[in-house]
Order: sequence, then C-alpha cells, then structure tokens
Amino acid sequence: MSRHWIACVSRLGLIASIVLASTGLGGCSTFDSKPTGRPVAFREEPDIRVRIKKNVLQTRIEGPSHMVIRPTTVVRAEAVTGPLSFRGTVNGMVMTDGTGHQREFAPGTDVEVLPREMTEAERRSSDGYKPGDALVVDGDTHPGFALIHSKSGDGGVLDVIGVMPIETYVPGVISHELISSWPRQTFECQAVAARSYALHERDRSRRTNEYFDVESNTSDQVFGGLSSLPVAIEATRATRGVVMTEGASGPAARVLLRTYYSSTCGGEQASAKDVFPTAGPNAFNLAKPLQAQKRAHFCQSAGRYRWTVRRNDAELSKRIRAWGTNSGHPVKGMNRLTECKALDRNVTGRPIRYQLTDERDQVFKISAEELRNACNFAVPGVTEITKETRVYSGNLEMSFASGEVIIGGKGFGHGVGMCQYCAKGMAEKGWDWPSMMKLFYPGAGTMKAY
Repeated sequence: MSRHWIACVSRLGLIASIVLASTGLGGCSTFDSKPTGRPVAFREEPDIRVRIKKNVLQTRIEGPSHMVIRPTTVVRAEAVTGPLSFRGTVNGMVMTDGTGHQREFAPGTDVEVLPREMTEAERRSSDGYKPGDALVVDGDTHPGFALIHSKSGDGGVLDVIGVMPIETYVPGVISHELISSWPRQTFECQAVAARSYALHERDRSRRTNEYFDVESNTSDQVFGGLSSLPVAIEATRATRGVVMTEGASGPAARVLLRTYYSSTCGGEQASAKDVFPTAGPNAFNLAKPLQAQKRAHFCQSAGRYRWTVRRNDAELSKRIRAWGTNSGHPVKGMNRLTECKALDRNVTGRPIRYQLTDERDQVFKISAEELRNACNFAVPGVTEITKETRVYSGNLEMSFASGEVIIGGKGFGHGVGMCQYCAKGMAEKGWDWPSMMKLFYPGAGTMKAY
C-alpha cells in the first residue's frame, strides 16, 4: 500500500503498526520457558487481512451504491458506482462498474475497494469506520474493505482479501466455530483463542511480506463474514484485546502463543510438536503450553467423542498411496494395507506414530496426523468421503476382516490446545474463560495487547 492510502485507512481505525517491545510489559524478571517467537505489542487495535476468495475467475462486489477504488500502482483514489465486477485475465484483470463502464488493470496491479466515500468530518476523525459499513462479496457480507489481488501468472485468477479491524473479525470467527446456543463463557474462551491465533499468524505473514494474513477456512480458522450473533459480539467485547502468551512471566510473557484449538479432544490431548512442523521459523510449535499434559476432560457430550467408520481395504489403501505420492511420503509404495498399530504414545495415551504393514510385509511409519489426512485424501474415481466414512482424528485403531477395515477413533480434530466441547462442558459447570485457558494451555499467560 502507498503511504497516502495507509494514512487514509488509518483514520478509519483499520490499520495499526506492530511495535517490537523493547522493555518488559509487566515488570517480571523470571523465565517460565525459552520464548520461541519475538515479543510484540500494538499501539492500537490492529487490522487483519483475510483471504475470503481464492483462485476465482471473477468476483462481484455489492453494497453501497457509491464505492471508492484505488489501484495499488497509483496514489489517487477514485469514486465509482456499484456494483463492481472483477474478472481475471492473462493480462491482469477487468473491472465493470454499475454504469457498465470497464477498466483494465495491468498484471501485478491489485485494486482496493472501500464500501463508501468518507465525508470530510470522517476523514478528520480517528474512528471514521462504522460497524455497519460492509461489502457484499459474491453474496456474503464482509466488514471493512476489500483487496482484489490479481494472479495473472496463474492463468488469470483472482484472490479477494477482506481487510478489517481484528475486533470485527473475531465475532465472524467464533459465531461459525461454535454452536450459537452454547454458554457465553465458551464464546469468551474461543474469542481469546481466535484473536491470539490470528494475531500470531498476522505477525508471521507481515514479516514474510505476504499479501494476506489468514485464510477464511479450516486452513486457519473459519470466518463467515460480518456477524450479528449477540453472544459472539458480547464475548468479543468482554475480552477485547486479550491474547495468550507463551509464559506467565519473563520474556515468554511478551510472546504471542499460537493458540491451536479443535472440536473434540476425546479425553487425550495432542502435542503441537507431534502434529505440526517445528524446524526453523516453526519453532513456536515447541512452546511448552502447546504440549500435551494429563488433564481432566469435559467433552463426553460431543458427537465425535467416540466414533466408528467402515472402509473397503482396497479403497483405503489407494487413498493412503495417493496421499503418499502427493506428499512425497514412502507410503506411496504401499500395497494393500493389512495391519495398523500404534508405535508411540504421549503422556495422555494419544498415539504419536503408527506402523503400517501391507500384504507384502512392507513396513511404513507415519505420524498420527499424517494418517488421518491420508485416510481422507481425495482420489479421482474413488467415492467421495462423507460424514459416515470420514476419519475424524489421528487417535484410532483399525481391525481387518474380509476386505473391510473397521476404524474406531476418539475425538475430532488434531487435539492440540483448546477443546471446544470441553470448553462447553466446563462453562456448563460454571468455569470462566481464564480458568479454561489455564487448563488448555498450562503455563501460558494472558496480556492486554491494546
């Protein structure tokens, strides 16, 4: 973005700068653990850039009748009449406005779209952004403004990035991650986790000069656009600016924790170091609060607390081989699967690795999360995975008989950090969100970031 545009949007309260913390935030001097990231703080509420559309041929933006656009290759903004239609081409993209007028944008040019033209009073205001200001992108309402990112080198497809204040983004996440009838304490717990995760990913993407911060799907966390769910809005306000840190004191208390969460732990939590990469820039997955510890659990009411699915052994073997080919894993050479057994378990009893044996007595080792992904891998010509056949976690056992594999498992998701159904059960017993977080991320701290 140009300095002119950043200055304009800053007056809307949408963009804030990350500032390295050069001094302690709380006067603590002892180490809880060695920090795995850099300390950060914010001068004011930061923005978040959410990729809401990926690799689309065209997109339509509606909302107010008057909008403002600015190609990122120029400084001057321009008022236009909506709705706007953007179409990718091998030579960039073409925009058609509400009057039928077309404009072409050269390869490498992105276009920012604001929902309306500001009044002079709003331009002078520090909080000109109004919560009701929104754009409708292909039928879905999104707050803030949009960035249309041209990917002309990929055959003329587009990405659409929604840019909004983080506190407007959080309700759009937690209203889709949780069931609306769940207790407010669960939403407050989820708000802190969603905010912490998003700001951690924001920092990573800005340091590597990415054009967006988070995906709007389960690759990061589900974002469903502008939320009007009262409990989600209230929970976000009640925890405004609060994030989790790697430690409760010392340098670790100034480092954002990457607060993973999943649906159902099944009573056996996973460690981040066993599920996600840990080398180099991914060292944050070694943070102590993200490693499994024995604890009480409260997710017995979850539909996937325990589950069983049945698969044809030839179909299952084909999926695992295809996943191996796609990821470069040795299981690409596996024949028909005949045995699966756990090799290692963590302190909670959850499997870390499995040994697979095929009909030729070849042996392959695979991590629990890799096995889950392999079992669900999409293969052309093979029946699509359904909720009745999906393998829901890497915590499983397999039995083989007459060409059929019976897979029994515990929980839903990777099992690291917060368990959403445990949070529901704890809230129903009267727990507040700080108590929940102490259980989910032992040794972590909390911080008011802005």
